[in-house]
Amino acid sequence: MTVDWVSAGLALVCLAVVALHAARLVVHAGAFGDIPGGPIGEVSHAVMALGMAAMFSPLGDPVPAPVWTVAFAVCGAWFAAVALRTGSFGGDAGHHVVGSAAMLFMLLAGHDHAAADAGADAGHAAHHSAAGGGVGVVSVLAILLAGYFAWHALRCSDRLRVGADDDPGPAPAGSGATAVAQRTGVLRSARTAALAHVVMAVAMTVMLLAMV
Repeated sequence: MTVDWVSAGLALVCLAVVALHAARLVVHAGAFGDIPGGPIGEVSHAVMALGMAAMFSPLGDPVPAPVWTVAFAVCGAWFAAVALRTGSFGGDAGHHVVGSAAMLFMLLAGHDHAAADAGADAGHAAHHSAAGGGVGVVSVLAILLAGYFAWHALRCSDRLRVGADDDPGPAPAGSGATAVAQRTGVLRSARTAALAHVVMAVAMTVMLLAMV
């Protein structure tokens, strides 16, 4: 029962990240040069958060696995091409490639939420069966990917602290238009994007470690 509540909570958090990226798409309309990866980057983050929410959901995933596989394969290929074209493998494009690869890994390794709920032994048995006896390889890859996302969460936490130093603070109370502009500014800010990255990196780390 506790596992169900934790999983449901994580699923709701991931859905909140989906809503955040959707809102950022709206407020950045016409000015996507202000955000790393542009609109495709925001869509990629939103799709990844939606996929994580589906994996965590105690109700199961309503989307067929092949649909997710195609989505993350296309996303990974797109950003791999961007990284090759720009020669920037350590930037946002590289992160999208790793994130897409991690999602594909969890899908192809036979991540099974129901098995995880049944207990660690059942989970290991499911992974062993899905990987054709290569549970050691699955565990090593899960640990390596979890390490990457833990590092990414720390890196984005640093961005949050740096952004806080540059934040001018809330604007004085005024008209409704001023309040709307203030909320829009919050959605546009690099700190908001960094917070979303921290949340997703932590969620990815949790799920990957559950596969070990």
